[in-house]
Amino acid sequence: MHWLTRHLKMKLEVLGVDDALQFIGKEIEEQVDVVAQIYHEEAQRSTPIKSGRARRAWNKDVQRQGFTVDNNVPYIGRLEEGYSKQAPRGITGPTLRRANRRTSRL
Repeated sequence: MHWLTRHLKMKLEVLGVDDALQFIGKEIEEQVDVVAQIYHEEAQRSTPIKSGRARRAWNKDVQRQGFTVDNNVPYIGRLEEGYSKQAPRGITGPTLRRANRRTSRL
């Protein structure tokens, strides 16, 4: 008797993958939060102080795949344009330079 096999399929199940993915996901979320905190701190540090309102208004929102650091005071655009003598280069440029240096060491 001669058997002709045109298709052969093997299925293997790797145990523990779901647990490993859950662990990795949690680690990634923690690292994203660490990086977001650095950018938040540097944004605050780069914001000039008159009353402190703009510096206190920085918010961070962390999701699994990224984060947002923003500020909604009405005059933040003017500060970004260098209106303040304390921050003539604005806020985002200095924030990004310092935060990038810090995160490159993680």
